[in-house]
Amino acid sequence: MANANLYFEIFFAAREFDLPKAEDMLRKCIAWRKQYKVDTLLTDYTPPEVLTKYYPVSLLGFDKDGFPVRYVDFATDQKGIYNSVKKSDLIKYCLYLLEKDAELFKIQSQKSGKPITKVSYIYNFEGMTISKATDKTSIELLLIGTRIFQDNYPERIREIYVINAAAYFSILFSVVKTLAPQLFNKVYILGAEKWREELLDVIDADELPGFLGGNKTDPDGNPLCNSFIIHGTTIPESYYLKKSEKNLTHCPEAKKLVVTRLSKENLTFEVEEGNSLLEWEFETKNKDIAFGVYFKENSGNESKPVEILPKRRIDTDYEPETGMFKCEQPGRLGHRVERRHHLQSFCLQDVILVDQTVDDFLGLSLVGQCYSIHLTTRLSPKRFSSNDDDDDEMMTTFNTKSYCG
Repeated sequence: MANANLYFEIFFAAREFDLPKAEDMLRKCIAWRKQYKVDTLLTDYTPPEVLTKYYPVSLLGFDKDGFPVRYVDFATDQKGIYNSVKKSDLIKYCLYLLEKDAELFKIQSQKSGKPITKVSYIYNFEGMTISKATDKTSIELLLIGTRIFQDNYPERIREIYVINAAAYFSILFSVVKTLAPQLFNKVYILGAEKWREELLDVIDADELPGFLGGNKTDPDGNPLCNSFIIHGTTIPESYYLKKSEKNLTHCPEAKKLVVTRLSKENLTFEVEEGNSLLEWEFETKNKDIAFGVYFKENSGNESKPVEILPKRRIDTDYEPETGMFKCEQPGRLGHRVERRHHLQSFCLQDVILVDQTVDDFLGLSLVGQCYSIHLTTRLSPKRFSSNDDDDDEMMTTFNTKSYCG
């Protein structure tokens, strides 16, 4: 990572200059970035078009000190967003924007001759409604995003300016204040009458769009600055994902696995030959579930299982989950699915129960109903060689046992 000393100083400050805690936080962050390939997001990831066109988070410009400023419009079409992408895709796109900010920091630091490591936000709550403020999916994503942000992007926020704050703003603000109290002193709720003047105190008029009280417009004179600002608007249904028809439910080769709350199930397969290929495909009846793959070599010593696919929450509402792993050595390979809910409550009108045991990419998951999985697994003892024409492949279908939690 570029400028390692500065990077460590940020984590050092985030842990109140406690060296062991800062080192632990940084190591966990590096492992997280490696596990989910965050370092290559800007080169290897292509964001969904619906998010680049309609997700209302925009780079507005820079404040008077040269720090980037982003504009967030809470009049977004939540239903349209959630029907057009998976939750994991939305989180990935938010990480993509954070990584773009990190690249911008480098450019601005070179221009200004001083370290630029923070970004300010303008949150416009003019379109906020009670239904949006209490939407379960939105609250879940807020919890997830807050946790990922504070664990892996510390000391990133310079200031947050809230304009047009409706009464419902307090609902979302209470969540953030509970999970990230250190942000409390960085939030400024601007007055209903003078927020434009207050924004001009920190952002030059020529840098601030006309609809926010500045002089900046599009080339055609439009003060909404649609050329670089994404405003909340209705998303065309042509972007909506189609729900999966759950075809595996009717597949005669598939076996049903029921995983009840506070339980986990393991499906184990013996790998008798090295260089065998394991493929899997599964779907959940509803909601999501934690899924991982591990491998244990056959050896004289008591070897421990090695996690080859880190446990993460998977949603198959729109398509089955598929995967493949090449077993280079004989051994035992297993799938693990689980629901483990050690619960903590947050009061947001109703009590929402949150799973805090899954320390993965999504971080948190709301409690749902019982899950059922339809899983088909094919183990192919195929020898991989330099001969690409080798078609001596024997496909064996393993019938998984039916479990009842």
